[in-house]
Amino acid sequence: MLNFMRIIIIVWFQSTAALVSQTPDFLYLSSFLKPSYEADAKDLSSSSIVEMMPTTTNARPLRQQLFASPLISNLYERILPPLWEMGLRIGGPDAEYTAAVEYLGTGAVALDLSCGTGFVGKRMALSGMYQHVFALDYSMEMLNECVASINRENNKSLPISIIRGDAGNLPFNDNVFDAVHWGAAMHCVPDVAQAMKEVHRVIKPGGKLYATTFLRPFPDVVFRFFTLQDIQQLGQNAGFMNVDVEGRGVYGILRSENK
Repeated sequence: MLNFMRIIIIVWFQSTAALVSQTPDFLYLSSFLKPSYEADAKDLSSSSIVEMMPTTTNARPLRQQLFASPLISNLYERILPPLWEMGLRIGGPDAEYTAAVEYLGTGAVALDLSCGTGFVGKRMALSGMYQHVFALDYSMEMLNECVASINRENNKSLPISIIRGDAGNLPFNDNVFDAVHWGAAMHCVPDVAQAMKEVHRVIKPGGKLYATTFLRPFPDVVFRFFTLQDIQQLGQNAGFMNVDVEGRGVYGILRSENK
C-alpha cells in the first residue's frame, strides 16, 4: 500500500510539474481569448495556424473569395511591394511598418488585424517593442504564406501567434490590446462597420488604432472603397474619439486612440 501511494505521489508530482512549466504562456495567451477559445491557447505559435473562426458565418462575398487563391498570397509577398513603393501605398513593407509603429508606439501586446502574409506583424514581433503580437486573417492562403516566410527566415521563436479568424467577430476578450494595426484591408471586409466596432471593443482604454485602406475614385466593383469622410464616420460610429483621417493619393489612413 505504501509503495502504491508513493507511485501516485510521483505521478501527480510529474504531471503537476509539466503543467506548471506550461502554465505561464498558456495562462497569459488564454487571457486574451474569449472563453470558447481559451483551450486553443496551447496551440498558439509562430509556426502554426490556429483556427478561431466563429461557428456561424455568412456567405463569403467575392472580395473574400479572391483571397482563397494561392496566387494572391504570392502577389502580396513577391510582386505587389514594388508597386506600393511606387506610390500605390505609402511605401513598401518597411515604410508601412514604420508609419504604423511611429503612431502606435510601444505596448505590451499588439494585434495585426487582416495581417495577410504578415509583413507588418512579423516586423512588430521582431522589433522588441511588443511583448506579444497576435496576427489574424480570414485567408488561410495568406496565413500559410505568413508561416512559410517565418520558417524560411528561421524566426520560429518570434513572439507572434497566427490565427485564422473573422474581423467582424474577433475571438478576443474586451479591452486587451495596446495597439492594433489594420493594414489595407477595410475595403475587403463584408461589414466594415461591424468590424470597426469589434476593433474598438478589443482595444484597451488608451490603446491606439492605425488603419489604412484605399480611397475612391476606385470603383466599388469587387471591393468597397471609401471617402475620407466615410472613414471618419466609421471610426466615430464605432466609438473612437479624436479620429484623425489623412489621404495620401488613393490611400487613406486612420489614426485614433480609444479614450
